[in-house]
Amino acid sequence: MPKILIVEDDPQITKILKLNLKLSGFDTENAGTFQEAWSRINNEHYDLLLLDIGLPDGNGLDLCQRVRESGNDVPIVFLSALTDEATVVKGIKNGADDYLRKPFGLEELKVRVNKFVKKIVPSMQTIKFGELSIDPTKRVVTLMGEMISLGRKELDILTLLARKAGDIVTRENILSSLYDNADLYDRTVDSHMSHLRRKLREVAGSSLQISSVYGLGYRLEWKS
Repeated sequence: MPKILIVEDDPQITKILKLNLKLSGFDTENAGTFQEAWSRINNEHYDLLLLDIGLPDGNGLDLCQRVRESGNDVPIVFLSALTDEATVVKGIKNGADDYLRKPFGLEELKVRVNKFVKKIVPSMQTIKFGELSIDPTKRVVTLMGEMISLGRKELDILTLLARKAGDIVTRENILSSLYDNADLYDRTVDSHMSHLRRKLREVAGSSLQISSVYGLGYRLEWKS
């Protein structure tokens, strides 16, 4: 069962969120302060963070940034009454995956949460391509007998390419599969792709490559 941490200092809002998410099949925990949330994030695994900005002892924007700087790439969705463009942009720049403005409808919230859950609960079948093996359930990647560590987006990109190994995967396909707001995140694909290529090269040299097909997209292939 996907596990969600709700970081919200309003007990009434927390109660409503927990009830509705529980009815939708999610396991939820909550934290009412910056420090409590940070402690929970460091000591437990979560599949999604629902994060308010205004907290009694800190700022949710800073918490989001700290989570990303620690190397944790758990999906983060801001739930905030602050709707000015500067705050929304800062939230995204600090590493958030989505931003939902209060007041919001519970159905809208569930739709957005489900999009992330579908991404973090992939097909059970292990993907094999040459000496590359990906276990989507455990999110474990083995290349040439060696386990490699990938960030969440890097693993999602590699999984998408491996499922269609040898075929061209368009940039638009990658964006739509990884992000709700493709235009906003277009600039990050190159960064994730660069990191992924470097990690694959460190293990397999030039044998396993993510080739760029000009004007079309990318293709995962083994080179002799």
